[in-house]
Amino acid sequence: MGRVLPDATFAALPFGADAWRLVATGEAARAAPVPALFALGNGFVGMRGPGEIADAPRIYLNGVFEKMSIAYHEAAYGFARESDTRLAVADATRPMVTLDGIALDTPDRIELDMRHGLAVQVFEAAGRTVRIEQLVAMDRSGVVATRVAISAGAMACRIVVQPVVTPPPGGVAHDPEASHDPRVGPAFAASPWRMAIEGGQGRADCLHRSGFAVAARVVGGSDVTLAPGETATIDCVAAYAARRGDGAAAQAFTAAGDALEAAHSAGFGHLAAEQAAWFAAFWEDALVAFPENPAAEQSLRHALFQLVQAVGRDGATSIGAKGQTGEGYEGHVFWDADSYVLPALVFLRPEIARSMLQWRIDRLDAARANARELGQERGALYPWRTIEGHECSAYFPAGSAQYHINADIAHALRLYVETTGDRTILAEGGAEMLAETARIWLEIGFHDPARDHAFVINRVTGPDEYSALVDNNLYTNMMAAEHLRFAAAEAIGPGLLTAEEGARMKRAAAAMFLPFDEARQIHAQDDAFFAKQPWPFADTPAGRYPLLLHFHPLTIYRHQVAKQADAVLATVTLRDRFDPAMRRRMLDIYEAVTVHDSTLSASAFAAAAAGVGDADRATAWWRVSLLTDLLDLFGNSGHGLHMAALAGSWTALAMGFAGMRTTEDRLSFAPIAMPEIGPYVFRAGYRGRRIEVRVDETDTRYRLLAGEPLTIFHRGVAIALELHGEAIAA
Repeated sequence: MGRVLPDATFAALPFGADAWRLVATGEAARAAPVPALFALGNGFVGMRGPGEIADAPRIYLNGVFEKMSIAYHEAAYGFARESDTRLAVADATRPMVTLDGIALDTPDRIELDMRHGLAVQVFEAAGRTVRIEQLVAMDRSGVVATRVAISAGAMACRIVVQPVVTPPPGGVAHDPEASHDPRVGPAFAASPWRMAIEGGQGRADCLHRSGFAVAARVVGGSDVTLAPGETATIDCVAAYAARRGDGAAAQAFTAAGDALEAAHSAGFGHLAAEQAAWFAAFWEDALVAFPENPAAEQSLRHALFQLVQAVGRDGATSIGAKGQTGEGYEGHVFWDADSYVLPALVFLRPEIARSMLQWRIDRLDAARANARELGQERGALYPWRTIEGHECSAYFPAGSAQYHINADIAHALRLYVETTGDRTILAEGGAEMLAETARIWLEIGFHDPARDHAFVINRVTGPDEYSALVDNNLYTNMMAAEHLRFAAAEAIGPGLLTAEEGARMKRAAAAMFLPFDEARQIHAQDDAFFAKQPWPFADTPAGRYPLLLHFHPLTIYRHQVAKQADAVLATVTLRDRFDPAMRRRMLDIYEAVTVHDSTLSASAFAAAAAGVGDADRATAWWRVSLLTDLLDLFGNSGHGLHMAALAGSWTALAMGFAGMRTTEDRLSFAPIAMPEIGPYVFRAGYRGRRIEVRVDETDTRYRLLAGEPLTIFHRGVAIALELHGEAIAA
């Protein structure tokens, strides 16, 4: 049996019972993951929540990074030469607040108001109450607003609120142990920031190698003396802007000033009203409810709240593995942005999903260059981890070798087009991206005479990073076949694929080799997976996980052990390519050899179990995914939240438990109940419609909330939905 994960129970949640807010007091407010869990953001600015020490890094800007050289003692041709590293920027969001000359220290209570998009700190001192509310404006790119409200109680008092701009955190000595954990990037030996402009309650700082300049400006504050019983409010507004290239510092400083002036003129009350309206619209579209389980409701709302705050929405940025909630993974974008996050946003916020695809399209030239570095003469290969577009992975066996990222992006594009009906993205670069990424499979694969001319793809790494550089990874081969079919159908024409290339792609897809294990009667993860020695689970203590931190990669590669869902993920992503009996056998067998050292794993296993009707097992895995950060199950949520796990929690519900699929111009469902959780409700968009789905142990209810009438399919049976009407299916 594989690794037994910690028990994830809603009863252990420490943040109160309100389904719309997290509340922490005492020890709960001082827990390591609190600054990430209580973070605010708007896709550009990310602000970690309360609980940090005074000089800790706190503010991150999506897409702003410095370049760091990658040093190899023994290098080779084509290795990544430098990495993009996102850095904390100057902090203009923490005004100095003193009460009778004494600085406020630790809040007595902190709250995250997910309904209105606010973070709250409450301080109690000698009968006086200070309440600090903050927001990162969803409708204003770089704006952070703060309101300090005080009630004097029975004693007179003086409160001073002084806005300050703290310089970017300085460099620290490199920690040699950090090199053993790929989740934590190395630190700069000295600060890479150079101050360019200072004055007017603000500053602009520059990064030398990347050419970015970041401006942070602030206004507001006051010095107020209150008589007993009086109250007062004091506001501060900060604004950020980033520019790149010649004159970047002056441009950023001016842009931040303009944003600051507009926001300050509007006032905190107006900004808070804007924020509440934005989130009201979001929750109207993205409603999730568990009428009998408010803890589950709180948890999934928190997942969606943090997700939508972290993803870029302008096409210039995407979403890092940790969003802007911490320094984990250096702010890099991985395949999970396309395979886990984007599918949820396709149904909840399709315009953001489109911007994520546009971000990929705009980096096609860099993907072409990356393919040339790796020896492919044609086509494009997207990097494993990046911010700007070039490869930042210094360990190619578990990084650059994951060619499946091309197919993941193509699959995301297909899901977007199929679900939204928006084909304009194909004409606006999507088809070119599809064609160029599909060419890679013809470059690295071939029809093998030894396998009756089946199309094989050798020496790649699948999602399971504990089996590196394998032949015929099942997930990669299956996704590649789908990619080739999609490209041959949608990307033939001038400047795209030739008819001859399209024909070759169809032949390759039809002949794709899918490894099969006769003894187990399942598809094998790769050619050699079941020929390897089983991992000694019984002799591996809990303190030796994750394996990647305690065993040399070669030791892991020689064993039959999976880091995360791989072949199981294929049964989820390409569910219709497997019959139910095969999916169940694969789930059972691969569950026994998977250690789930990746937080991507649990949601895939939840969806797989739900897909075969195993509600109890699916719910157990779903709780692990959903509570990964709220319970800090893997001990590193303080480094930043796991965005793919948050998104996977929603997709496991909608596409796993509810069986939602969009294929062949139809929207279909195959729901199962969640007996342990009770009824569940969610909303999803499809081609201009908004649909609400409610599932309990007796039936499923569908409501069309917006858009034209639509026929959906419930377990293969057509159901006509009229606007504001309800259909009930057993």
